[in-house]
Amino acid sequence: MKNKSQLLLIIGIISLVIGGYLYFQADGDAINEKNVQISETATSAEEAAREISANNRKEVGGNSIAMFLMGLGGATVLVSIINMVKKDPEQN
Repeated sequence: MKNKSQLLLIIGIISLVIGGYLYFQADGDAINEKNVQISETATSAEEAAREISANNRKEVGGNSIAMFLMGLGGATVLVSIINMVKKDPEQN
């Protein structure tokens, strides 16, 4: 049972690292600059809204995946550590 907890711990840490990397790779300033450029060059309000919305969806999708991975990793790490602590006194 301890091997299962250790495997979950490793998977959780990997999920945390990947999620953190994806989250901090997102460049919010670049997205905002692109939105400003879109609003300045658009010929109509509808066109600007459509293009800005499409641009923002990319950021939301990436952030959602990153936050999901970090949440999954955090929960997995927490559960595996709790299981490892609970199982230690019984094995001695």
